[in-house]
Amino acid sequence: MRFSPFPPKRKKRRISMTRSTAPSALAALLAAFAGTVAAAPASAQAASAPLIFTVDSTQDAVDADASDRACRTAAGTCTLRAAVMAANAQPGSTIKLPAGRYRLTIPPDPGQLNTRQADPTRGDLNVTAPTTFQGVGARETIIDGNQIDRVFRMGADTSLSDLTITGGVAKQREVRFTDPGGGGIANSKNMTLRRVTVTGNTAGYGGGIFNIPRSNLNLIDSTVSRNTSGEAGGIRFDSTGTVINSTIADNRVTDDWQRPGSLAGYGGGVDIRGRGLVSFRNSTITGNTATIGGAGINIAPAYLDSLPPVTDGRDVPLGHLSLHNTIIADNTIGQAGSNCKSAFATIESLGNNIDSGDGCRLRARGDLSRRDPQLAPLANNGGPTDTVALLRGSPAIDAASDCPTADQRGVQRPQGRACDIGAFEYRD
Repeated sequence: MRFSPFPPKRKKRRISMTRSTAPSALAALLAAFAGTVAAAPASAQAASAPLIFTVDSTQDAVDADASDRACRTAAGTCTLRAAVMAANAQPGSTIKLPAGRYRLTIPPDPGQLNTRQADPTRGDLNVTAPTTFQGVGARETIIDGNQIDRVFRMGADTSLSDLTITGGVAKQREVRFTDPGGGGIANSKNMTLRRVTVTGNTAGYGGGIFNIPRSNLNLIDSTVSRNTSGEAGGIRFDSTGTVINSTIADNRVTDDWQRPGSLAGYGGGVDIRGRGLVSFRNSTITGNTATIGGAGINIAPAYLDSLPPVTDGRDVPLGHLSLHNTIIADNTIGQAGSNCKSAFATIESLGNNIDSGDGCRLRARGDLSRRDPQLAPLANNGGPTDTVALLRGSPAIDAASDCPTADQRGVQRPQGRACDIGAFEYRD
């Protein structure tokens, strides 16, 4: 018997498949596989796709079912609060607000005032998903906090246009045992306001708007006016921001809270406490008041101005403010002028600014210090928001360069040989 080093070959079992059955079986298998893969994402995308919600009631009522992709209260209407709740479940949605006064009437839960828990069913309007709000005009679409709480608390990127935010009184605290911030809006993400008025709101700090650390505010063609707080009467920036063609006027800081150091009394119009760049272009900051410092703009990162005076340390540039084509005038502490105050910060002039005093230390080309810009009071001068007009003979007329193509009202720039400093373009 001969020995073979290789094992005997096994007979292969043949499986017969005709030409007609092979492709059809493969196609069925692929179709089944594709169905299982594609079906879930399609339903998931439909469930979270952005929607447009049109508010049809000025009442304040909650959404009956925030997960049903519809803005519908128990009464069958779409209120602003219900639309916010529905949009929170549909990231990227748009809320359209016709003309009307939308008053908040559901007070916050007293047990939640010392927490950061967001409850969209009560108190302020808590936005937790990216949302766009569209009114029909700042004089026509009015969202009123009705003194029960702040108006908005933004926990996601937002864009608001053509509306007014008023009547907010901040109640819920961001940090236990501190005063609540942001009477009109408390913003923690990236927010853009365009042709918006923020007026008549109250808070411990940031009477109109409070922007917390790592947030950003873009304020365009808008007015922040007649807000009140213990610190930062108009706007508080704890990070970055851009203000273009906007007016910050007649905001007020009081010292009723009796807080130590620089925790009260500063920043009548604007208070900057972060290290990021805050820039102003073709804007007007006027008529704001404070009790201690920086009635127009105060910039001092992390409350370092509370430290005792030191030699050169106070000039370390930790904060950064830039000004271009901007008016800072007639801001006061008592009877004394106080346009700018800074500590551990740089105020950078990009040229063509007006300071009615010399506190802003403007020295770039085209800057005018100790000059009266000759301003009229805040008023309806046409356009969607109130503005501060330039009077005939103002040194701001034809004294700017590289302006936006229109002013805050929408009037084309320039009207003369050059464009004007500030948010208002003068025309005969």
